[in-house]
Amino acid sequence: MNHLLQVKLRFSNENNPQKPGGRNLKTAAFTSVEKVDALMESLRAVKRFYAASPKIVSNLLIDVYYNDIIAKSGRIQALLKPTGKATNDMVVGARFSDAREGEENHIITYYVDLVTVDRTIHELEVVKRFLYDRFNGKATAKNFNEPQNKIAYVDYDLSKQKIRDYIVDCSVVETFSAPKITETPTQDMFLITFYKTELSLAGLLEKLKIDSARYPYFFFGDDTISTTKELYSLLSEKVPYLISMISSDLSQVTPEEIGVGQTLPEIAIPDPVNEPVIGVVDTLFDDSVYFGKWVENIDYLDEVEKYTLHGSDREHGTEVTSIIVDGPRMNPWLDDGCGRFRVRHFGVCANRISVSRLVKKIKEIVAQNPDIHVWNLSLGTDDEVSKNFISYDAAIIDEITHQRNVIFVISGTNDNRSEKTNILRIGSPADSLNSVIVNSVRRDGRPASYARKGSVLSFFNKPDVSYYGGDYDERIGAYSPTMGDIGVYGTSFAAPWVSRKLCYLIDVMGLPREVAKALLVDSAAGWEYKVSTYKTKNLTGYGIVPIDVRKILTTDNDEIRFVVYGTSRSYRTTNYAIPVPRDEDGNYPYIARATLCYFPECSRAQGVDYTSRELSLKFGRINAKGKIEDINENIQDDTGTHVDERTSRREFRKWENTKFISKVLKNNRPMKSYDERLWGIAVTSKERLSTKVQGGLNFGAVITLKEIRGINRIQDFITACTLRGWIVNELNIENQVEVYNANQEEIFFE
Repeated sequence: MNHLLQVKLRFSNENNPQKPGGRNLKTAAFTSVEKVDALMESLRAVKRFYAASPKIVSNLLIDVYYNDIIAKSGRIQALLKPTGKATNDMVVGARFSDAREGEENHIITYYVDLVTVDRTIHELEVVKRFLYDRFNGKATAKNFNEPQNKIAYVDYDLSKQKIRDYIVDCSVVETFSAPKITETPTQDMFLITFYKTELSLAGLLEKLKIDSARYPYFFFGDDTISTTKELYSLLSEKVPYLISMISSDLSQVTPEEIGVGQTLPEIAIPDPVNEPVIGVVDTLFDDSVYFGKWVENIDYLDEVEKYTLHGSDREHGTEVTSIIVDGPRMNPWLDDGCGRFRVRHFGVCANRISVSRLVKKIKEIVAQNPDIHVWNLSLGTDDEVSKNFISYDAAIIDEITHQRNVIFVISGTNDNRSEKTNILRIGSPADSLNSVIVNSVRRDGRPASYARKGSVLSFFNKPDVSYYGGDYDERIGAYSPTMGDIGVYGTSFAAPWVSRKLCYLIDVMGLPREVAKALLVDSAAGWEYKVSTYKTKNLTGYGIVPIDVRKILTTDNDEIRFVVYGTSRSYRTTNYAIPVPRDEDGNYPYIARATLCYFPECSRAQGVDYTSRELSLKFGRINAKGKIEDINENIQDDTGTHVDERTSRREFRKWENTKFISKVLKNNRPMKSYDERLWGIAVTSKERLSTKVQGGLNFGAVITLKEIRGINRIQDFITACTLRGWIVNELNIENQVEVYNANQEEIFFE
């Protein structure tokens, strides 16, 4: 077996060479007089709606229905543009149309003043006259696009640029409307999020004369309240257009996860020494169990919560923690080689807790325990996550993960219905993008019968990975404080195994969390992921994480596997000199794959356009033009090319924070070398919002090259990197364990 290599590349920073050009119509797009008329009428209908509604806020919230998945550069630029501002600055939300999966279009919400709406209608009248005069009522790519067509723009009240912007805008918009909520949770406690306006949330409720004694509510953040169904009904009647999102405010453990067992004699376990610590946020823990010394237990409850406890409230949390501490003893076939772990267990609830209280506790707990890098969370909601926004708890977890050096491992939630006529989407917080979401599989690798599906926001690949979590008829071992060793099933008991591996990679092997997540995903995906079915990906993510941690940290003798770590500080971060060894004919006899992970800042208020920064990955040979010939044929960032937003998301996972690319050659033929050139890696950064995200963004990548003839070329690679002055570390497990133990020793001064 070959060791995993850690290569410290020197990256260069490059600016964006592409300059924004003039706007043209897409090949099949058009703008006609009839279409302009329809858009003007829909804007007038919006005005009539607000004229008949109580005057609560200063401006108008307007939904713009696009006819495609739209890139930021393709959004409207003249329609609804306020004086002195960009239209994109007025965006307060985004969602998808109610269409079949894969066929959704954008609906983006803007907050604009009435003067701007009136001016837009007036200027559309001018554009309508222009279309009559210059294009016989219809502009198409053939008669409109420059530079081949010279069109006279004189004798109109608008500039050439504005007329052109209006015509392009109209070609991508279907209609305008006032916002409305289409999804309502089934629970009694709701989290309601409002669109951002000039009015504070407290000011809004005061202006609506909401009686807090009759309709109790609690604030969470600047735009969200937790309240009852009665207040939601009142708000949806009075100001439906101000409600941006609504979701259930209940996270719980489903009782079907807990199995049956028998009491066993006392079990021996050594005392903990210096093992790494995993944080657990769950139901309560029972100190009386045999591994109690391994757990620092904190009942994170207020006096009211303590008063309502029952004996069974310590079952689930104790069982989850038992797997983290001593899982291999109860499941010898799942011995991962990671040893035992200590746990700092925070019991935050009995069997259920409000989402709003849960996230408040999580924020406090993580802030107070900065030494813990991996957090296990096996609580979730029964309701399906929305197709149009990230859940409140998932968004808070994403925010914590972006800001702090931590990573959450979250169970994919279970479907415990007695009759399953369809597959449920996952429940929150399993829609957290920055976390590792774990679904459950049976011992033979098939999805568990209670598995719920992704994706998230109709696009993001969730769950991330899968692991063995048992099933109704095939349980795995855990330890109950009342029954001893028992059989359990559920994603709650698959997630702790992944937490063990992540903690081992980060705390024992000393890898950054970005690299650790990339390794986890890459090892689960392997060479098979690219040919797996869409249905399988929705249930198992990138695949099943290998049982033995050595399978993650070593490779076959015919593979070169290395990790790199860097920070994106400019438009493009590159290295064009990776010395991949060639064969005797000067060619590259490899198949290749690469995985990239990062933890971006996110904005829940932006709806389906949730991630604020995109890092795209290119890896491959340097061709004769000095460009990277990407193994995934990614051309979306190349000068002179155009890939529409829908294709970029589908083919290149644009805006997703985990990228997996793979090149499997037909007939195992070597790839040619371009004039003795080397290989390169490029990470390109793009931002969603007009306000720039501050600071660099760390990323981790794992790259695997498999020699198609079975020859071991790893030493050639190490030598070539060393000659270039790069530091190459072989991640030997035994050596890293010794380093970890040495670092944990206490030194006493006389």
